[in-house]
Amino acid sequence: MKKTKETVNPKESGFFTILYDLFRSLKLTIFLFILLAILSIIGTLITQNATRSDYIQRYGIGLYEVLNFFNLFDMYHSWWFSAILLLLVINLIFCSINRFPGVWSQISRPPTGLEDSMLKALPYAEKVRIPSQAEAKAEEDIRIYLKKRFGNPIPFEAESSITLFSEKGRFSRLGVYITHLSLLIILIGGILGSLYGFRGHVSILEGETVDQIFLHIKDEEVPKPIGFSVRCDDFKITYYDLPGRKEKHVKEYTSILTILENGKEVLTKSIQVNHPLHYKGLAFYQSNYGTVHDVTLGIQWKNKKEKATLKGPEGVTVPVPNSNNLIRVLQYAPQVHNFGEGVQVVLFKPNQEPRPFWLLKAFPKFDEQRQDEFILTFEGDSPREYTGLQVTRDPGVWVVWIGCGLMIFGLIVSFFFSHQRVWVRIPKGPGGEIILAGSTNKNRMGFEKAFGQLVEGARSLGRK
Repeated sequence: MKKTKETVNPKESGFFTILYDLFRSLKLTIFLFILLAILSIIGTLITQNATRSDYIQRYGIGLYEVLNFFNLFDMYHSWWFSAILLLLVINLIFCSINRFPGVWSQISRPPTGLEDSMLKALPYAEKVRIPSQAEAKAEEDIRIYLKKRFGNPIPFEAESSITLFSEKGRFSRLGVYITHLSLLIILIGGILGSLYGFRGHVSILEGETVDQIFLHIKDEEVPKPIGFSVRCDDFKITYYDLPGRKEKHVKEYTSILTILENGKEVLTKSIQVNHPLHYKGLAFYQSNYGTVHDVTLGIQWKNKKEKATLKGPEGVTVPVPNSNNLIRVLQYAPQVHNFGEGVQVVLFKPNQEPRPFWLLKAFPKFDEQRQDEFILTFEGDSPREYTGLQVTRDPGVWVVWIGCGLMIFGLIVSFFFSHQRVWVRIPKGPGGEIILAGSTNKNRMGFEKAFGQLVEGARSLGRK
């Protein structure tokens, strides 16, 4: 007995077929959406882009190392989050490609007359007998109704009958694919923002100009040039007028910013919270505010009579005159242990460990206890307000907005429109019957109502 050799269809086996079946699987789509929802919850519970000390204080060093290893402190910019989005993009593309040919064949299928074999497959079919005297008017009345309710009818002539075919909403079958396309655009916009966007911050004193911002990357403040300059012309705080209360409550705070390029002013705008300044793809949001004290220190050398002064704002290191030493003002305090105003400074000397100490304005000889070659005194301070700005760049934001608009359009097409088809076969000779048939891909209740009115209209021809 001769054995027949079995043929193996390459589409039914092989590695690429397995991949294709995986990527076009609806189960994968559901799994990815659930995974993204879980990750979004985790991203909400875990504060993103905080400092290392804050994370260690909250989670401990052990758990911090684990969470940091998986990049959960900046998860929306991690490679694996972008990979999940990319996988979802591929999945939606494969699902659409797999189902699109069948839908397109229904859209592009040319209209045909009503065959007897079609009556068994169509979900709606009715037969109406009309008297001979009404046959002449039947076609005209049915044409008018079909044109009004479903669209201009197309006639199909046969030997013994004429069939009127009318349809509407043919392209509504594409609504789900428009929605799929919108999701792809939104995901691509999210990936673009994740890969090429950033979020930084900068503080600008009134009257000062900056040409760089700072990005918080792995517990470090990394400067980033922005290609132009931003000047803070003015900063204002408005308080609520609360009669009978001493404490002040901030109502709003406003910064007036000016953009400068090549030394020329190109744009001036007043910004508030949620009302940013946009320029060259960057958005400057009003984030916070504060006060920096410009501190004046006196330096009295023990072997000299003259006294020198130096000025420096909080957080800035300045050189000590006639020496290799540096001094930094750490902070100003209006009250230091009931001794009045004071500043905390730190002195940097070659080959010595820096150490902070306090200077008190009311006690100019307080620094003598250091037993140094010079004595420092706190002469006074000049407070200056600064505006804190959050600076963001998201090249995918307009892509996302386009995708959202397309999604709204796709959802409207999907839920409020349907592909409805109606056939009406009218006999040419006396004593026949009108056959009405139709189908719809959704909104069956609405179609049943319209089809029922068509049938009732045909029956009423015989009663006229």
